[in-house]
Amino acid sequence: MNVLKHMESLFLVAALVVGVSTYASAESYKAQVRADAMVSVGSEKMAVVKVVGKRLPAATKFG
Repeated sequence: MNVLKHMESLFLVAALVVGVSTYASAESYKAQVRADAMVSVGSEKMAVVKVVGKRLPAATKFG
């Protein structure tokens, strides 16, 4: 019966704990993103896509 009496305060404490943990995990994610941005991409090759297809005649072009 005591738990039902203090349900509002338990909810507020739980919400506070979730908010603090969310903020803490977001800060660690921001630090990881900053660290990844400082890493230079060395000699990786860029992907090249070659599109093969027929060209449309001028009569079928819109615009």
